[in-house]
Amino acid sequence: MCRSSKIPFLILAFCSVVLAFGQPETEVFLADLNIGAEAILDSSPLNISNNPGYDNQPSFLEDGTLLYARTRNGQTDIARYNLKEGTTSWISNTPGGSEYSPLKIPGREAVSAIRLDTTGLQRLYAYPLQGGAPTLLVEGLKIGYHLWVDPELLVCTILVEDRMDLVVVNFKDGSNHTYQKDVGRSLSTIPGSEEISYTSNQNGKRILKSMDPRTGDNKIISVLPEGVQDICWLTGEIVICGSENQLLRYNTNKGDSWFAQYTLDNQKASISRLAYDENQGKLAMVIEMER
Repeated sequence: MCRSSKIPFLILAFCSVVLAFGQPETEVFLADLNIGAEAILDSSPLNISNNPGYDNQPSFLEDGTLLYARTRNGQTDIARYNLKEGTTSWISNTPGGSEYSPLKIPGREAVSAIRLDTTGLQRLYAYPLQGGAPTLLVEGLKIGYHLWVDPELLVCTILVEDRMDLVVVNFKDGSNHTYQKDVGRSLSTIPGSEEISYTSNQNGKRILKSMDPRTGDNKIISVLPEGVQDICWLTGEIVICGSENQLLRYNTNKGDSWFAQYTLDNQKASISRLAYDENQGKLAMVIEMER
């Protein structure tokens, strides 16, 4: 993973605008996690992707496997990593496009993912876990990131001009409603709650908020540390994020400041996206670092 080795791309959050940036070389790491321990990780992070290019956006399935977007032949497809066997298989094979942000669809043996075609078309598709042709899930909306509330309710960020807006899509009645403009890429369920969390861009700061996706009622949780875009809930009260080579922790009940609870040995490493599997006590981390 080397910052100086980059491939041209259109940043997913703003793929409608041609930008002069590169897609970072990132890897997916896995570690044991003990929520109550002072040192938040019980094991050294293990590189489970170990693959040149963009390996990113992990999410856990309930069967002991991990999904993520993995580079293959210049594109990204949906990879599935078996934690017990240490093996990787593929769910998608799309030479004419790339998949991002794979998530299990509730109540279906399928995964949803954003597909960015080489033609520039960007849509949300469903991919059967056992293989087969993908199917379009949402017509007409250019979705940047998404989160399932239940089989009939989808929270997503929609690309609008040079920003993203927070939209809830209701499959039951076919409606979609915009609840907030200019939001970030992090969407998460809050454990033990019917609310979700998202980030809002306000006055040069990124604000972590909670929202009831059925009513749109929201409240502020915390101002995120400078430069942080992604968070991960461990419990309904404890949330973590990556800031450079550190994992920071915040307790919503105490209202304390964010504080470092784990530091990677590599000072040039940068932690971004995170995913936590409570049943297995595993934390997936996306890390970019200079070699």
